[in-house]
Amino acid sequence: MLGAGWLGIMTSISPCPLATNIAAISFLARRMHSRRMAVAGAIAYALGRAFIYLVIGLIITWGLASAPALSSLLQRAMLPFIGPLLIFVGLVVLGWIQLPFDFGFKSESSAEALARLGLLGEFLLGGLFALTFCPVSAALFFGALLPLAIAHPPAWLLFFTYGVSTALPVGAVAVLLAIGASAARGLLQTIQASQKKVQCISGAAMILIGIWLTARLFFS
Repeated sequence: MLGAGWLGIMTSISPCPLATNIAAISFLARRMHSRRMAVAGAIAYALGRAFIYLVIGLIITWGLASAPALSSLLQRAMLPFIGPLLIFVGLVVLGWIQLPFDFGFKSESSAEALARLGLLGEFLLGGLFALTFCPVSAALFFGALLPLAIAHPPAWLLFFTYGVSTALPVGAVAVLLAIGASAARGLLQTIQASQKKVQCISGAAMILIGIWLTARLFFS
């Protein structure tokens, strides 16, 4: 769960999710007259993201592990690949490997329409923004979280933890909105300023852990 949560935090500050989280914060800021509703909106947004990641993850894992024998085989078979996968994901996070796709969300009008629906709209907005995959966030979800969930069930708990963590900046800013707008702006600026540093540290850590896991398996 700690690993899934950290992957979610890393996803939240990768380019596409960070952009959508900032957009979500701008929608929440319109509710500054009602601090309780701002916090409730952040919770609805986080649950929307968690729901979509949970559905995507469970569809894939249940499809791969629909039979008990296959599930047991996958849990054992994935272990040798986790180290190399972590190295690969770390290289993507550092920007040393570029993946040739980007599923960025482009329609601001759809987001505006959903935001007007209140808490339901913010839940749907979180789900819609969760579908925004850029190379870094896709590598974290498909390359790191999925193998982790297959190797360490129950998978649904890891997917849910990951989804909620991807909305952490929105939740933190929403709480600060309940304290004061200046505090929220300060946190948002801090998140944006530390994005590159956190990605570099996390990417390097993934590579080192991947090398260690691979070497331990090779020499065991």
